[in-house]
Amino acid sequence: MVNPVTQAAAARNETADALAERARAMVPALRDRAVGAEKARRMPDETHRAFRDAGFYRLFQPARFGGAELPYRAIVDIAAELGRGCGSSAWVFTNLTQPALTNAMKDPRAQEEMWADNPDALCATAHPGGESSVTPVDGGIVVNGAWHAASGIDFADWVNLQVFLRPEGGPAEHRFAAVPKSDFTVVDDWFVTGMSATGSRTVRLEEVFIPDYRTISSLRMQGGPTPGSAINPGPLYRLPFWSVAGRQFSAPAIGIARGALELTEADIESRKGAGGATLSEEPVVHLRLSESDAEIEAAWALALRDCVTATRMTEAGEAPDALDRVRWKRNNAYAVLLAVRAVDRLYDLAGMRGMAPESHVQRAWRDVHAVACQISVAWNVQAANYGRARFGLPIRDPRI
Repeated sequence: MVNPVTQAAAARNETADALAERARAMVPALRDRAVGAEKARRMPDETHRAFRDAGFYRLFQPARFGGAELPYRAIVDIAAELGRGCGSSAWVFTNLTQPALTNAMKDPRAQEEMWADNPDALCATAHPGGESSVTPVDGGIVVNGAWHAASGIDFADWVNLQVFLRPEGGPAEHRFAAVPKSDFTVVDDWFVTGMSATGSRTVRLEEVFIPDYRTISSLRMQGGPTPGSAINPGPLYRLPFWSVAGRQFSAPAIGIARGALELTEADIESRKGAGGATLSEEPVVHLRLSESDAEIEAAWALALRDCVTATRMTEAGEAPDALDRVRWKRNNAYAVLLAVRAVDRLYDLAGMRGMAPESHVQRAWRDVHAVACQISVAWNVQAANYGRARFGLPIRDPRI
């Protein structure tokens, strides 16, 4: 007799594989648009429509609202394909897809507000700055000021503000707090050298009230039941969020490195050195390509392995401890470090042609270094957090 749970899981995995194939087919078009996207400082509308029509944004949306509820690994495999064509577009994909997971863990009222009338609604995420303030009030919070780096905000109907409540005498509490686009304005301030086409602009709010039910504390997302899992019982909505969620940053980096490798290999096949030597016959080239390829494969495997482990533990009703959670975040940062090292080595093979601003390898070099600046995948930060957890010291990140 066929186990219906196993059968459903197999169907979800099959869907995830099919979406990864769709992503793979988009790579040539993404490469063609990459230069224009970088100049425009935003992902092209036609790319957004392609992602939407392919069903990419619905990976983690609950089935009750028309979503796919796919296993978390799907975001890794799809972004690892899209990033081969355009790292910024892969980043926008992950950063508009993952908030559906966050929002599905919230109070059911917040989910109804976001998706009941518009199942296609998308949500970006923004980060606090020095000029942002959060004031607890009866029934919620009032936010004021600017929140930054809202990737893909041009296509978002909502934004999840990351807020920190700081009770007197207690540790800071992190929350995601959702506001509709009618409550914020977008500031066109994204002028950067890497990941330029992500359109990660600032949002500004003026004394906006956010009810408690539209927020969720990171303390409620460490593995196990969440407010949203009462109506969304699948394991996806009981995952230890911060332990696996950083794959939204590492997966584009893996894709960026894969694209750089492919185009470097294609270039070398028909290229000769200044002295007339055929580069594809040079042992030093073989060594560089092999090491970069191995690093990329290792990064991809590492990112996927922890997703699978976390999912299996959740399905078994096992809650990861603090060391598990910090180790998975450390591994994710290491996957990005491997991608950076791989691209650095490839960039050295590009020669003078790699200095041209339209060079895909140069763009990959700038983009992957920009990814590595994101604090969730910053190696020094995550490695230090692991060391503190390993020796029983307090972890400094309140989100873990």
